[in-house]
Amino acid sequence: PRFVATRTDAQVATARSDLASVQKAVVAKVFADNIDPTASKVPAPNDPTKSNMITWGEWLIEVGGLDRSRWIVGGNRLAAYNVDQQNGIAPVGNVADSTKPGSPSKGDCGMILGISSRGTLEFQPNNLGGQNRGTFCDLLKASYATSSGPGNKSIPLASTGTI
Repeated sequence: PRFVATRTDAQVATARSDLASVQKAVVAKVFADNIDPTASKVPAPNDPTKSNMITWGEWLIEVGGLDRSRWIVGGNRLAAYNVDQQNGIAPVGNVADSTKPGSPSKGDCGMILGISSRGTLEFQPNNLGGQNRGTFCDLLKASYATSSGPGNKSIPLASTGTI
């Protein structure tokens, strides 16, 4: 049998790789820089003075080294997980806006990763879809699904101990 991969398959693989990298980088950076994950804003990672404060969404993109043509801050927020609009990121691809049928365009699939006000890194692929649908969004969401659920997870970043 011949293996066939489409452009969309490549986009999904890239997004999954980006997400794995940013999750590892976030946990390490929060620990190494002793960052309070419950703060509303965070010092820009490349600012040696630590005086330039940015949103968690911007921070996720910078720390993860994500390509801004493939990722945006925002998306339909993770309200159930206490993640505000500016504190998460969403993958960008070809989508179909459900409010404008027949008009595929470049847009976001919905927030998949964010920092909650409780100090957890929320990875919620089940949130993908929302208003914007499309093959890329659907395949990315499906790629995380398992027999036990959609693949969602909460990673605690705050600790009660001190170093």
